[in-house]
Amino acid sequence: AKEVICPICLDILQKPVTIDCGHNFCLKCITQSGETSYGFFKCPLCKTSVRKNTIRLNRLLANLVEKIQALQASEVQSKRKEPTCPKHQEMFYYFCKDDGKFLCFVCRESKDHKSHNVSLIEEAAQNYQGQIQVLQQKEETVQVKAQGVHSVRDQVEHEKQRILTEFERLHQVLEEEKNSLLSRIYWLGSEGAEPQSNYLKKLIDSLKTKQNMPPRQLLEPHLPRSEEFQFLKPTPVPLELERKLSEAKSRHDSITGRMKKFKDHLQADRKKDESRFFKSFNNNDMKGCKIAAEMLPLTSFLLSFSRKGGRTTTSGPPNRHSSAIPLPVSALSQCLLASYAEISGQGASSQDTKTVGAALSEELHAALSE
Repeated sequence: AKEVICPICLDILQKPVTIDCGHNFCLKCITQSGETSYGFFKCPLCKTSVRKNTIRLNRLLANLVEKIQALQASEVQSKRKEPTCPKHQEMFYYFCKDDGKFLCFVCRESKDHKSHNVSLIEEAAQNYQGQIQVLQQKEETVQVKAQGVHSVRDQVEHEKQRILTEFERLHQVLEEEKNSLLSRIYWLGSEGAEPQSNYLKKLIDSLKTKQNMPPRQLLEPHLPRSEEFQFLKPTPVPLELERKLSEAKSRHDSITGRMKKFKDHLQADRKKDESRFFKSFNNNDMKGCKIAAEMLPLTSFLLSFSRKGGRTTTSGPPNRHSSAIPLPVSALSQCLLASYAEISGQGASSQDTKTVGAALSEELHAALSE
C-alpha cells in the first residue's frame, strides 16, 4: 500500500514520522531534506513550511510497517521452499496425469503436454486423496483378515499341543498298565520257580554225594541201600500262587478284550471323521494333506528325539507309510480346527469343543477302569 511508502526514497518507511502538514516520511529522509532559516523546512510534497522540532514518531504506522514486512518475509520464504520448473524457472501449478509430472504455465501450453490429461495440482491431489482413502480402507480390511489368520494359527497351535498332550497321556496309561502286568508275571515266575530251583539244587547235591561215596559203600546190598536212601520229592506249587497267576491271566485277557473293542471303535469313528473332514477338499488340498501325512512320521520322530535330549531308543525314523492321518500343516490351516470340531455346522472353537486326544483319553480310562 502507498501509505507505507516513503515519498522521498520510494521504499517502505523506516522509522516513520509525521510532520505538521500530515505527510509521512522516513526519519532519515526528512531530516536530510534540508532546512531553511530559523529551524523551518518545506514539506517535499505540499511545500508547506513546518518547524523541524514538530517532527513526531508515528507508532501506529510503524506497527503496520512491521506487520507488512513480516508478511512479506513469510511469503518469500514459502516461495523459496516451493519447487520451480527447472526449464522455465516458474512455479508449478499443474499436474500431468499421463506423464505423472508437475507443470508450470509454459509447460502446460507446450506441445509435449497440450493433448494430455492435465489438471490443477489441488484438483489432482483431491482425486488421489480419494484413491488413498480407498487404499486405506482396503489396508484395514487386509489387517483385519491378517489378524483373523493369526488367530486361527494360534488356535491351531493350541489344539496341536492339546492333541500331543492327550495322546502322550494315552501312551502313559498303556505303559503303566503294561508295567503293572509284567511286574506281576515276573513276581509270580520268581515265586513259582524258586521252590523248584531249591529242590533241583538239593537233588544235585545228593547225587554228587552218592557219586563221591567209596566203592565198598556204593556196592552194598541193593535192598539196604534202597531202604536207607531217601529221594527228595518235588515241592508242589502253592494254591495261593496258582490263584494269583490265574488272576493275572484273567486281568490280561480282560484288558486285551477291552483294548480290542476300543481299537475297533476308534478305527470306525476315525473313518467317519475322515469322510466328513475331507468332504469339501479339492485336489490341491488332498495333495497338501498327503505330503503332510508323509512328513508327519519323521516330524514325530525328530520331536521325540529332541524331547529326549538327543537320545533315542529307535534305530531310525518310524515307518514313513504310517497309517496315522495327520492334521494338515500347510494346505488349509482352518481344517485343523474344523477336523474334530464342526459337528453341527458351527465354527471350531477351543472353548466349546474337545480335542480328539481328550475324548480318547477319557474313553481309554473308562475302559481300563471297568
